[in-house]
Amino acid sequence: MSASDETVATETFRDLSPLLNPGAIAVVGASKRSGSAGRLVLQNLRHLGYSGQVYAVHPRHDEVLGFPCYPHLHSLPGPVDSVAILLGADKALAILEQAAEIGAPAAWVLAAGFAEAGPGGEAREAELVRIAEENGLMVCGPNCIGVADLVAGSATYSVALSPKTHAGRVSAVVQSGAICLGLANSARFGFRTLISSGNEAVLDSADYIGHLAGDPHTDVIVAFLEGIGSPEKFIAAAEAAAEAGKPILAVKVGRSEMARRTVQAHTGSLAGSDRVVDAAFRRLGVMRVDTLDELMEAAELFATCPVPEGEGVGLLSLSGGQIGLIADLAEDMGLTFPDFSQEAKRSLKQILPPFSPIANPLDAWGSGDLEATYPACVDVVSWEKDVDLLAVSRGTPEGVAEREIEQSLAVADAAVEAAEETGKPVLLFSNFCAGFQPEVKRRLDEGGVPYLQGTRETLRAIQAFVDYGSFLHRERKEAEVVSTSPPELARWRERLQGMTGSLSEIEARRLLVDYGIPAPRERAARTADEAAEAARSIGYPVVLKVLSPNIQHKTEIGGVRVGLADALAVRSAFGEVMEVARERHPDADIEGALIQEMVGGDAVEVIVGVLRDADFGPVVVFGSGGVLVELFEDSSLRLPPLSRSDARGMIEENQATRLLEGFRGKPPADVEALVDALVRVSRLAVDLGDHIAALDINPLMVLPEGKGVRAVDALVEVGQPR
Repeated sequence: MSASDETVATETFRDLSPLLNPGAIAVVGASKRSGSAGRLVLQNLRHLGYSGQVYAVHPRHDEVLGFPCYPHLHSLPGPVDSVAILLGADKALAILEQAAEIGAPAAWVLAAGFAEAGPGGEAREAELVRIAEENGLMVCGPNCIGVADLVAGSATYSVALSPKTHAGRVSAVVQSGAICLGLANSARFGFRTLISSGNEAVLDSADYIGHLAGDPHTDVIVAFLEGIGSPEKFIAAAEAAAEAGKPILAVKVGRSEMARRTVQAHTGSLAGSDRVVDAAFRRLGVMRVDTLDELMEAAELFATCPVPEGEGVGLLSLSGGQIGLIADLAEDMGLTFPDFSQEAKRSLKQILPPFSPIANPLDAWGSGDLEATYPACVDVVSWEKDVDLLAVSRGTPEGVAEREIEQSLAVADAAVEAAEETGKPVLLFSNFCAGFQPEVKRRLDEGGVPYLQGTRETLRAIQAFVDYGSFLHRERKEAEVVSTSPPELARWRERLQGMTGSLSEIEARRLLVDYGIPAPRERAARTADEAAEAARSIGYPVVLKVLSPNIQHKTEIGGVRVGLADALAVRSAFGEVMEVARERHPDADIEGALIQEMVGGDAVEVIVGVLRDADFGPVVVFGSGGVLVELFEDSSLRLPPLSRSDARGMIEENQATRLLEGFRGKPPADVEALVDALVRVSRLAVDLGDHIAALDINPLMVLPEGKGVRAVDALVEVGQPR
């Protein structure tokens, strides 16, 4: 039976041990033909020294590669955990039915020709799903190269495993078979499990990640995602991994329209809104990188080093030019290079010649006596209190001169010593992706120091590592107090239940006020005289807007007048606005006008909103200028609820932060009040996200420091999720 004692399944996710670590395997389509999938699967099992029972299945053979062969699944002499189906798509479903009939809990379908192949393939895949669901079968694929467990030595894997691919504590979940193969062949680090998930018709990436979150042999999870089939399940899986302290490093394709079309053609999966995926990953602690090279370097770093305690990076190089390149690349990544302490500066001045600038990143070339200066500089920088991670630049590709090797070994020894003595993460990196000199690599491997390749790739790995450390430490701290739901919540749920369309502007602002977001003083007026009286009671100057449930974007039709300074101006504006509203919207229900306190002067206009993503649900949006749909060029997105630190992060990464800090002589804005408003809007999104299709506070006026914010205009579109 399956070796279920080898893994610890979480309460939420299925125990996939019968698939990933089966005790007995049936290989349907076993073949003696060289290079065939039916032969390679058996070769891999022999190569790994698989200790379980293997049944080859083929109607014309008695044995294949020494494994006993049987004509069909019903003729097997014993039970199996996993059935490897290596036949074409047209025959795979019948074998899957037989697998269910003999009681196998898991199967893998190699063949392409399913959902990625058009309507006929979609129907075939729907039938595969039906068979699996009706029989409780765990199915990997179709359209994938299978799975391999390098620790347990089991595999249903159709590509020859490289002799260099070895056991370790990184598990990979990869939708693309070719990328899974390339990752395995790189052999940069050891693997627990390789999973090629293909079309993910039954089991998807979230199922695998959720299982791996409870696997004691997995420390790091890497993923290549073409789509996220079940966002709710993916969130649960990522949360389980975070709780277990297991980082997820992911390349998620679908940023471009071309990528979304290609993914659809490739696996039949639909790529979701990419910026929402970014927001979800940020909330869940999934570290997203852009390229496979970045994924490789990040995995090497995560798999080798302890998580940094803070964000400070100390970096040493042997060239001012390299430091210039690093500075350029690091600027957009938000990496922090803390200034050295006075004590460290004095020590470094004693090591380096007088003309050497003392700064972080540090040019430690000095007079070129590398063995005398570089290790000494490494030691000084490694002990700096504000340095949480140490990066040492020294590239040594295979085939360099013996003298180069001697110098690099001195640097490697210094890096290993720094890691051992300080307990901090320490890495060596090359600015070129040119490979590693074996002796230097061996020295670093033995000392637990990763050797990374490429300047950008290394910096992205460091960025992901520091970000994950910040996420993990934040998660482990006592949770921040976030905004609570208001007493009026039940009434609002009742009001919005089953409703479609939009709230009136007055009611939308009342909703915001109930959630603690201040609004300007305002009154409704049905006549010009009422408008003038309302303006007098509010105090001049005022704003006048057409009031109609059928006219949401008032400015676009000329339905707004601002800066009205007296009763005559108010009466005149009332008539003009009524006329233009009836002309542009003859069928609209015109209720009159809204007279509102004029909020302006030194206030900064921002937009705060909520969108409901089809996959991930409510998303909080913050930006400067424009209407909500135009925000995406300068906006920040987060999944609610937000803590105050989450809200500050949204503000700081946005262009609006420059205006809020005080621009061209204007006073600083009340950022703390804006933070509070974002937190409160996020609570509203959590409470009413199933009722509100979109919320747009445009603008939210941020007054000077200490004076708060005002929701000047608000649009709430109501609709139930599909």
